[in-house]
Amino acid sequence: MLIPLLYHLGPRWLAQRTRFALERKLGLLAKRSPQRPWANFGPTKTHPAWRVQSPSLPITKLDQTFLAPHLEAWALAGGHSPVAEADAMARGQFRIFSHTLCDLGYPPQWAKNVLTGQTISSSAHWTKSSDAGADDIKGVWEASRFSWAFTLVRAWALDGEARHVELFWKLVEDWMQKNPPNRGPNWMCGQEAALRLIAFTYALQAFRHHPATTDERILLGARFADATAHRIAVHFDYALSQSNNHGISEAIGLLTAGTFWPELSAAASWRQQGLQALEAQVANLVADDGGFSQHSTNYHRLFLQLMTWGELVQRAAGTTLPAATRQRVRQATRFLLSLMESDGTVPRYGADDGANLFQLSGCGYDDFRPALGAATALFLGERLPAGPWDEAAMFLLGPLPASAASELTFTYDHPRSGVSTLHHARGTAFFRAPTIFRHRPAQADQLHVTLRWDDEWITEDPGTYSYNAPGVMNGLAGARYHNVATVNGLDPMKRVGRFLWLPWTACQRLPEARGYRATHSGYPGFVAERRLLKFPQGFVIIDRLRGMLRQPGEWTLRWHGRSRVGLEKLSIACSVASAESWLTADETTGEGWYSGYYGAKTPSYTRRLTATGEDIIFVTALGCQIRLEKNAVIVDGESIGINELS
Repeated sequence: MLIPLLYHLGPRWLAQRTRFALERKLGLLAKRSPQRPWANFGPTKTHPAWRVQSPSLPITKLDQTFLAPHLEAWALAGGHSPVAEADAMARGQFRIFSHTLCDLGYPPQWAKNVLTGQTISSSAHWTKSSDAGADDIKGVWEASRFSWAFTLVRAWALDGEARHVELFWKLVEDWMQKNPPNRGPNWMCGQEAALRLIAFTYALQAFRHHPATTDERILLGARFADATAHRIAVHFDYALSQSNNHGISEAIGLLTAGTFWPELSAAASWRQQGLQALEAQVANLVADDGGFSQHSTNYHRLFLQLMTWGELVQRAAGTTLPAATRQRVRQATRFLLSLMESDGTVPRYGADDGANLFQLSGCGYDDFRPALGAATALFLGERLPAGPWDEAAMFLLGPLPASAASELTFTYDHPRSGVSTLHHARGTAFFRAPTIFRHRPAQADQLHVTLRWDDEWITEDPGTYSYNAPGVMNGLAGARYHNVATVNGLDPMKRVGRFLWLPWTACQRLPEARGYRATHSGYPGFVAERRLLKFPQGFVIIDRLRGMLRQPGEWTLRWHGRSRVGLEKLSIACSVASAESWLTADETTGEGWYSGYYGAKTPSYTRRLTATGEDIIFVTALGCQIRLEKNAVIVDGESIGINELS
């Protein structure tokens, strides 16, 4: 695997990884980031002028009496009360991964894994901890992302009660007491530290003039920011080498600390370092068509949330992000908007770790309108149709225009990023066919298709579940968990690590008047070709699967969905004898599960057709009548010759 590793990632990447490993093993990282008490960070005393002179966000200036009526209406419309959730926190119950409430106790057990219930040691230096153990470390990090801070801001804005502000500070003080700088698992990841700093900064800005935000607590905040920025800076080059949201978030973390705490000795250098790195990262990670490097709808949302914050930080400092950076973010915003349905959902693809930075509305986790509404207003100067999702944009940006702009128009084919959609009056078909991988693929999802019909996702990507689950449920990243045809149980790439596939099998796009057509040769000795076509009555997917030397293979076509009734709407034909089977909640293969939230799974369905041959055709239809004959596919009476498929 060394040769493909060098080919795709380059010798510089390999040299960096070797250096990072040596620095950790030899204790050099620990020496550069020693365990020190909080008193060793930040200024020695409170700066009385900070409350008045430090840069501020729109939330600092929003009038609570103006916000409350809007928030009450949105809470009623969404059936979600931030006040009830805030009061649950005071009883030790915290929402995890935008989903269920978890009992962490009060004060919380910050080292408890919310996914397994296990508690890990928090006394050693962060370099002595590992994210590759038996547990999923994300379960430990979740509460320490401080997502709960956004809920407390919403609750205070709704009812004006001081208990929400006091609870925020009590939780921060407890976290700082139990997580001294550079000690324990909650300091392991620079990105986690950056996300925590963003949440803390937002809440501090909201509560900036509240009596509970005393001068002593402002000093604590400065120490918190100083220690966090030092932690990010000590391993910043590692984050940048990831070529993903790690570098973006950590650059913005440095920018945040340097902007809102100008009294810190390294503030100016952090601002400069963060801004320069952010500009370079965005230029590298956002493709010309707006696609993001991580090949994931959820990580694309996180990217836009981070860039929204980055622009707000810059505006607080009296400037903006560089013009070229903002242009890339506009493209990225339009890209994700082109995938969003009217209910705010998107066809999920790629890894999904539950990230949702700004939990500033009562909308569900799979509703992208809160994030996209804010990004659309900030970067495009437009507004989505009004609704409860506007709460997030108002909390971030301030009051929005009274009415939505004219309907936005988009491009629906993004071949460079490998994402395309077809739209029908009754639904949408999503096609995943990356023609080039500039950055490492997230999953073996080449030729995957997601289908939506009559406002229901009929077939879809089942999610991620966990990056470190035991057995087969480890990331649900292989081809068998996607709506594709596989041969002899193979993947089109080999998984050589939790987040690394080799070699990077790209697709070849071919002309197709009715939709999209692509092939790949990732299965050794075989070619997989798929056509996604639109007809007046619906969609048709045609798979042709061949042995390069006319050798036979055992091909399995899979369709995954939450509803058996939905999957039964698919008409499927095969050119040779085939066997159909269904799986639900299968622990042996991991098929027949759906993970709508990280760390959670519910039984779903997998419909499989298996056939053996040297040249096989599967035809799947939704909304159309099909018949597969010897030399043609008949779709609603229209003949498509077999020669058109070769």
